[in-house]
Amino acid sequence: MTAQTDKPYVQAATPEDIDEIVQVAARAFVHDPIVNYFGNAPKLVDPELDLKEWKGRQTFHYFLIKATFLIGRVMVAVDPADKGKIIAGALWMPPRKHNEQRMTAEYQEVAEKMLKTCFEAKGAKGSPHKAWYLQMIFTDPDNQGRGLMSMLIREAFDYAPDSTFCLEATTEKSRDRYVHLGFEHPTPIVLGVGKADKDGVQAQGESATGFVSYAMGRWPSK
Repeated sequence: MTAQTDKPYVQAATPEDIDEIVQVAARAFVHDPIVNYFGNAPKLVDPELDLKEWKGRQTFHYFLIKATFLIGRVMVAVDPADKGKIIAGALWMPPRKHNEQRMTAEYQEVAEKMLKTCFEAKGAKGSPHKAWYLQMIFTDPDNQGRGLMSMLIREAFDYAPDSTFCLEATTEKSRDRYVHLGFEHPTPIVLGVGKADKDGVQAQGESATGFVSYAMGRWPSK
């Protein structure tokens, strides 16, 4: 945890924070391809118009975050200049625990396979199961561009400096940001071909191209 100043800082969340964290996560992932795809979204969700779908998204995030409190680390970035408001968060699953948290069996199977491929490309002897897994990281849309994702990830590196970390980047933009933070060997995970478009929304015909996320790893310096 960093010293409290007038700038955002990272701290451990508590179960009492869950409702606030849910709102931040849902807003951050409102158009995320993975969330769209496994939520069977017929179109991009508008929180102000698609009230039923938006409620479903919030419920999904609630149970994911609640489960992480039981077996993982829930870290948040707070803004002291805005009455300590939570503006970003990260859900970390410890070694040998992260497979309990994947969204669906379909995603778990393909993600595990691609993470193994990623580790093999590195020549790493260890298994992804023995690495810290970033289940989810998110920044409130109104606070993007403030370096909060980097702050949260570097906190984890400081917390477990001799550990390996792994994740799946759900967009090319996030993939490139993870590379900047030391993650390597982005291994494509192709989902939704013939079922969804590039945004993970239900589609048919030529638009049903599917979408790509990327398994990545970060290994400690020798």
